[in-house]
Amino acid sequence: MAGALLFCCLLPLLGEGGLVNFMTVSSQLRIVSVVCLCLLVMTMSSEAAAQTYHSGQNVQPVFEGWEQNPDGSFNMVFGYLNRNYEEQLNIPVGPNNFFEPGDPDRGQPAYFYPRRHRFVWRVRVPADWGDKELVWTVTANGRTDRAVGWLVPEQIIDNQVISMNRSGGGTQEVVNQAPAITLSEGLKRSVVVGEALMLTAVIEDDGVPEMRPARNSRPPGRRNALGLRLAWIQFRGPGTVTFDPFTMPMADHTPGWTPPELPGDGTIVTTARFSEPGTYVLRGMADDGYLFTPADVTVTVTP
Repeated sequence: MAGALLFCCLLPLLGEGGLVNFMTVSSQLRIVSVVCLCLLVMTMSSEAAAQTYHSGQNVQPVFEGWEQNPDGSFNMVFGYLNRNYEEQLNIPVGPNNFFEPGDPDRGQPAYFYPRRHRFVWRVRVPADWGDKELVWTVTANGRTDRAVGWLVPEQIIDNQVISMNRSGGGTQEVVNQAPAITLSEGLKRSVVVGEALMLTAVIEDDGVPEMRPARNSRPPGRRNALGLRLAWIQFRGPGTVTFDPFTMPMADHTPGWTPPELPGDGTIVTTARFSEPGTYVLRGMADDGYLFTPADVTVTVTP
């Protein structure tokens, strides 16, 4: 494209037979000026195309597809793209984060980590849902975006589709069970602001897929690491949660990143601290790189 642009810039300077006329000094200066201008335009265009934003950008909700359940009902599956590379956005369920029609709270996240997060959660709809639409609306940094879910045949998904999308494509058709996660302390907890809340998770898997570091890809970050690991994230809550240890979501897409070694019994202890009082939802995820299983904990934080 850059070559085509440069050619177009030089085209007016071509004489008969396609040769540039170098007979005068003014012609030479004209050529040099036009070439310099073209190079400047190409450089600016390249820099604009490669520009990234640390903050101030929107959140794009995403309808990933739908699944059919054995009882005839359906799961509408959603994810999101936080276009910021650093800013984490807290958008409580309400006028800036809601579903329609019906209940505006469908279990959606209210805390948005940077970049693309696929197949985050499911909304179950009845077997007689038909051709109705389910719309998720999010307003962030002054911009409103929507994801429209409906049962179009082309968007049916299964574990193979999920695995291919999460691993960056090329997933072999292997029998793979989603990992299992058990939370030892229960699903409803309480703690005081500033105190550490202990989260004990036991994770296990069938050994598929085999462990593999994250690989280089085009575009970068499309191929994540494979192998069982545990991740904790903040799903909802008025303040911020600090986990120890903590792996930022999408870190497993960094080339060379490898899942940490697990204890023999699969038991992992994590602590969480909360910045302010309120009700929080924390999500633990047992993830093998292809599929993941979530477990949510509701935490009441008092002053």
